[in-house]
Amino acid sequence: MLTITLLTTIGVISGILGGILGLGGGVFLVPALVILFHLPMRIAVGTSLVGVIATSTGVAAATSPDITPDTSLALRLEIATTLGAIGGSVLAGILSSSLLSIVFGLMVIGTGAYTMVKPEHPGAQEGAITGKYEVHNWPLGLGMGTIAGSLAGMLGVGGGFIKVPVMYTIMGVPIRVATVTSHFMVGITAAASVFVYYARGDIHPLVTAPAALGMFIGAGIGVFTARRMYVSWIKTALVIFLFLIGVQMLTKGVGINVL
Repeated sequence: MLTITLLTTIGVISGILGGILGLGGGVFLVPALVILFHLPMRIAVGTSLVGVIATSTGVAAATSPDITPDTSLALRLEIATTLGAIGGSVLAGILSSSLLSIVFGLMVIGTGAYTMVKPEHPGAQEGAITGKYEVHNWPLGLGMGTIAGSLAGMLGVGGGFIKVPVMYTIMGVPIRVATVTSHFMVGITAAASVFVYYARGDIHPLVTAPAALGMFIGAGIGVFTARRMYVSWIKTALVIFLFLIGVQMLTKGVGINVL
């Protein structure tokens, strides 16, 4: 019973952070399951994918009608992202857990660094005020969407930690719209991968159910909280969390335990 309570609590925390930052929550849940519960990486990823679907649903239920996802942008990007997710899910069954942890850590740190140093697209600030903006750099956005999908399927993170910075800094989408659009997308991306993990036996209901329930609850709380935060706070929090998680997973992969 204690383990189920802890899994639910971790799910709630992951859902809150994911709801605020538009990352789906998997980027927080996977390290927690690996580091705190000592689960194999592939089981943690499979659990996270189900949780990401729950987060996406929770966000959809709690999102204010004043800020809606850019569905046209999302559906176009999802074509590339879904294909990448299926490929990444298959690849995850081949790679070792330590290598998956290292890849996870490197990509999270790289995304955090890029978000920190790259200014937002010139049209994004005006778009945040007027609600009108133009989406730029489609070829690069689609290419990054494929990478995000591959990593989502491989690492169980929904791909939001790449999608949000890409939409925000490269494609000129205001960050609040980018976070909501990311949540709309991550559920679809995760659903494309979860069947591969289920067929492989990497999804355990007694672990997945409480974690997913917690993420669903936490996502609603996170969206409610995000509406009351300044954009600069969201960006700063995004960078800090990415660096902390990236370092921890990288050291875990190479056999050094920081915690």
